[in-house]
Amino acid sequence: MKNIFAVMGLGTFGSKLALELSQAGHSVVAIDRSKTIVNDIKDKVAEAVIADVTNPDTVREIDVQKFDTVILGMSSHFEDLILALTLVKQEGAKKIIAKANTDLQKRILLRLGADEVIQPEQAVAERLSKRLSMSNISDMFAFKGSTIAEVKVPASLSGKSIRELDVRQKYNISILLIKKPGKEVENIWNPDIILEEGDELTIIGEEKSIIKVFQK
Repeated sequence: MKNIFAVMGLGTFGSKLALELSQAGHSVVAIDRSKTIVNDIKDKVAEAVIADVTNPDTVREIDVQKFDTVILGMSSHFEDLILALTLVKQEGAKKIIAKANTDLQKRILLRLGADEVIQPEQAVAERLSKRLSMSNISDMFAFKGSTIAEVKVPASLSGKSIRELDVRQKYNISILLIKKPGKEVENIWNPDIILEEGDELTIIGEEKSIIKVFQK
């Protein structure tokens, strides 16, 4: 479904997010006080506006109520972020997502009325730490309440069929794809496929179950 987003603050995070949302088919209004930054992105989004979102008159003119979500990305200037959040909240923004750099900033922004606060650097660090700490799990990310992971079959599971392992019933883990050495990635249609150590699987399930089964 196509949504209408306002991305306020076009630093590295805001610019990348605006472009990704636009490429995904959404309508994006990108807003920043820098003429140079706005000119760089104007041909890649629905609309790009040079504006200071810490100015009450400017925020009023933007009409934030027309957006499904307002995203505030100016976390390097926390005072500006607080002021912008207060103004868009006062003008009736439907949903506000703000970017924070620290846990303290996150708590303050939530208390001031942000619907959601993200810490991209922290999320990336946590994800990398997990990946580096788990030899059989090469990648892992949240997906609609579950976790999708790229894993390698450990020695403890080698030589057994998917049917025999029955990880769906035992651990609520579904195996979606398999890649055996030297072969192409395949969908899992046959539960009698024998898994061998080093086979690469794409799976979905609960994070703690995935770690329990495959980090051996």
